[in-house]
Amino acid sequence: MTSARATALFDRVASVYDEVLPFFAGFGQQHMDWLAPVRGTRVLDLGAGRGALTAAALARGCRVTAVDCAPGMIERLSAQYPAVHEARVMDAHRLDFPDSSFDLVCAGFVVHLLDHPAAAAQEIRRVLTPGGVFSFSVPGPVQDAPEWEFYGALFREFQPLIPVGEGRLSRPLDEGRFLATAGFTGISSTAVEQRLPVPDADTFWNWGLSHGSRAFFDALPADARAAFEARVRAELSAMDPIVFAAGAGLWRGTSPA
Repeated sequence: MTSARATALFDRVASVYDEVLPFFAGFGQQHMDWLAPVRGTRVLDLGAGRGALTAAALARGCRVTAVDCAPGMIERLSAQYPAVHEARVMDAHRLDFPDSSFDLVCAGFVVHLLDHPAAAAQEIRRVLTPGGVFSFSVPGPVQDAPEWEFYGALFREFQPLIPVGEGRLSRPLDEGRFLATAGFTGISSTAVEQRLPVPDADTFWNWGLSHGSRAFFDALPADARAAFEARVRAELSAMDPIVFAAGAGLWRGTSPA
């Protein structure tokens, strides 16, 4: 099942999730543009958050069902997108839907956070129609942004200060193998990027506290967290303007007919 720690974190940040910078909204639009579902497609947005993929699918005339483990996310998504067919709190490993309920299941930055991705993939196959598509996004690299290499390096530097089992919620994932092992065919992927203008260092730091990275910062000892923040602010002080470069990998596979 989805860990209680992850559920609690995302419920905690639901009020500010994707409001500091439009990170997930931007990637959600790129993801849906890549999938290009036709009007009337029955879409399940798995781990929907505040509705980045939901919004993009609704704009294309899809019939969208959204689920998330965090009640706070679903409450806000429902209020913001009343056109959603259904929005429910649900564990990705146990989908409370009949077989063959959806033509497309999509997940934005979710699969690498799951406790048991393989079990979730079997549930996704079950609720997909034969020939239906499962697609997900994961964090990815960016090209020509050497000024941002420091950020990932800082996480690696400070990781040893965090007790085992705490900190980052993500797990290693071999995306292609994950899809193939689950029985999906026609597997393909693409890389996308965003360049997000950031008004100031306060905004960037607050953005880091507004999503899954919050688990890492909360797990650091107080002095280490202060040192991490100071290092980030020092790097940003040399950027004029501050433009955050972020990348993602988009993956898709087809459920066998």
